[in-house]
Amino acid sequence: MKNTNATLLLTLAIVARLIAQPCGVAQSLSGVQKSKINAIISPLDTALKYEDLFHIDSLSAELKSVYSTQAGRPDGVESYYSLVSTTTWLNLANAATLSRKLIANDSMVYVELWKLAKGRSHLLSYQPNSIPLRYSAEIAAGLLKIADKETDLMRKSIYQFWATRALDTLATMQLPNGAFPFPDLRAYGDPVFTPILKNFIVSCGADSVNVLKSGWIVDDKGMGEFKFDAGVIANAYYEAYNYTGKSVYKTIAVAVGNYLKPLKFNLNYNYNTFVSLGLTRAFQLTADNSFLDRAIRNLRYAVSPGQILNGRWVDGHNANSKYHSIIVQNIVSTIQLIPGSSGFKGCIDTMTSRAVKNMTDYSYTCGSATGYRWLIKAYGLSATLLPQTLKDSITDLIGQHINQSVINGKYLDVPTIGDYIELLGLLSGSNAISLPIAPALTVYPNPSNGSFAIDINRLMNIKELYITDIFGNILLHQHNVEEKINIHDLSDGVYILTIVDESNKATIIKLVSHCER
Repeated sequence: MKNTNATLLLTLAIVARLIAQPCGVAQSLSGVQKSKINAIISPLDTALKYEDLFHIDSLSAELKSVYSTQAGRPDGVESYYSLVSTTTWLNLANAATLSRKLIANDSMVYVELWKLAKGRSHLLSYQPNSIPLRYSAEIAAGLLKIADKETDLMRKSIYQFWATRALDTLATMQLPNGAFPFPDLRAYGDPVFTPILKNFIVSCGADSVNVLKSGWIVDDKGMGEFKFDAGVIANAYYEAYNYTGKSVYKTIAVAVGNYLKPLKFNLNYNYNTFVSLGLTRAFQLTADNSFLDRAIRNLRYAVSPGQILNGRWVDGHNANSKYHSIIVQNIVSTIQLIPGSSGFKGCIDTMTSRAVKNMTDYSYTCGSATGYRWLIKAYGLSATLLPQTLKDSITDLIGQHINQSVINGKYLDVPTIGDYIELLGLLSGSNAISLPIAPALTVYPNPSNGSFAIDINRLMNIKELYITDIFGNILLHQHNVEEKINIHDLSDGVYILTIVDESNKATIIKLVSHCER
């Protein structure tokens, strides 16, 4: 009996070593492997398009066999970073302070976030058609989450203004089919997208004149290249709707869902998770089960088959920790909504738990190689899906990451700190949405020549009034609110009116003097 137990333990140790994610290695395929993989890709693509699950699974199994020991290794050696040992989470007040520092370090990006919503890169002196639109959407959603828990009313109003101005601008870019265009980055010599776009334009032939308009790719010809941006933007507008209550944001997110629903499955596993995310958000906004059903099928048909036993995805691109973590954070929302009656639930639950465990173990063994939004998202998964030991590991890793961010900002950006602050609010029970902060007030005319009138009948409990520029500088501060506001001495442009009532709730209104530049 003792010998049997010893043999079992030795076997388990060997298996664990074999499936463990290696550190500091990159995928290296032989010419024979590449040839065999290419021969599998075409029929697998066909099986995905026709949603032939039997052949999807069998071809995926064959693909994994060909990759052999190279399966699940990233396409490049990943860098590691030694995290601090402190695992205690920052409280809400300290997290808000950290967010202020983060925003102050690059304030012009947020002031002019609406330009990013037009595809104009800050890093390229706002050149047109130079940046994917999804960036502005994610940043705007992060700003709203930070604003929701911000105790400084002036900062709260400024962050909300930056965010909604960007989202309203981005809304004008939505295509009639619900998708969003992609910038023609060839003009900027983008190393990643230039060859992809060149090949795509050539493949379109004479139809390229209809595909490329005014520097934007407006039709991906069913290739699925719009999936990435569509999923991110749908998620951002879903979150923005929750924080602002603006019905137009709900309409935009649902329109994206309608665009995503009929799309064919894609060979790129992470692309399909952006589809499932967008569809899940549309389901949550409409209760239309056809969205959720399609989201679940995307995961079962076009994501799960590519996962190997240790939790990574078979190809080097999706085995990269960056894309692995993207897959995790994209699928979490869908996982929590899959009904027990679904025949795919067990398979997808197993896929999720393996993926989370892999990245958690990898972070401890090799050092952190990616950001930590995936950790924040995974934290909310149920105890039935993740064992308590794994939940504890995730908890400690979130603490280590946020404390590392305090030191040098490593892995921190506005979407991540927004998610972190939102999670703290949920855990503390203070998850009530406080935006819009107070009932809307009437200010007219707007735009005007510098003189505005306030609907004084709605201001019985007003405590004070501020007017700031879009940088947050206070230009006017009144404790005794008058019916007329004059800003004739200010330059033409956009200003923000914040009216605070006796309970310290605020109404925020954009004022336009003369014309918005």
